[in-house]
Amino acid sequence: MDTQFCKVATDGRVMTITIDRPEMRNALHAEAHFELAEVFDRFEADPALWVAILTASGDKAFSAGADLRTPSNKDDPRAFRGMPVPETGFAGLTWRFARRKPVIAAVNGFALGGGFEAALACDVIVAAKSASFGLTEPKVGLAALGGGIQRIVQELGPKRAHAMLLTARRINAAQAHDWGLVAEVVPDAQLLDCARRWADEIAACSPASIIATRAIIKSYYDLGMDASNREMFALSEVRAMLGGPDAREGGKALFEKRPPVWADSQ
Repeated sequence: MDTQFCKVATDGRVMTITIDRPEMRNALHAEAHFELAEVFDRFEADPALWVAILTASGDKAFSAGADLRTPSNKDDPRAFRGMPVPETGFAGLTWRFARRKPVIAAVNGFALGGGFEAALACDVIVAAKSASFGLTEPKVGLAALGGGIQRIVQELGPKRAHAMLLTARRINAAQAHDWGLVAEVVPDAQLLDCARRWADEIAACSPASIIATRAIIKSYYDLGMDASNREMFALSEVRAMLGGPDAREGGKALFEKRPPVWADSQ
């Protein structure tokens, strides 16, 4: 697809989406949000694509958050509740709660405000050593309304989350790793190789199994431990996994001592 504010590349089962506004520290304005939303729509809809990587151009910033310099059309019919973002949120991602496929954030430079919220909305975060993170909206009279407040409390627990949220403090990649926000920290030049390694590990698994696993994780967050365990067999994703070809192929491949050949995601 033709894009103006991001670059999109596919390689095998993996789509790499690169925010491409380095002159603006990869801050996003309305048109960039709508474009990214369309990209993620296409990723979700393509059964041949199993994993996405979200990263950014340049070495300074993953995303500085919202582009406060570029005016937006408040009457844009695509805007959600009068805000210059689609219904799926900042970067077309932060409110994409029905997302079925995994996304990896490869964070280069700083991820601030909405940029950090976009990373938090991904399933796995890997970071360059130079990366830093912060929900810095209170420093400009705003708040992290793209899901960042809820997700950081969920990820860190209340006290550590309060320490970040109420000070708008930034933390470096090493601290983010220590706190469990980041899965791996690597030298800057190795970031994309690292993200691709994680993507390949995910893509080696059955896509039906990954989709079902993500659905169960969501049900746990929505329902809690007891109800999630009781209700997970009613999930359409779990039924599709158990009744689908991958459940048979996995055991057959193990018995025949060969790599499994998984069906495309549905």
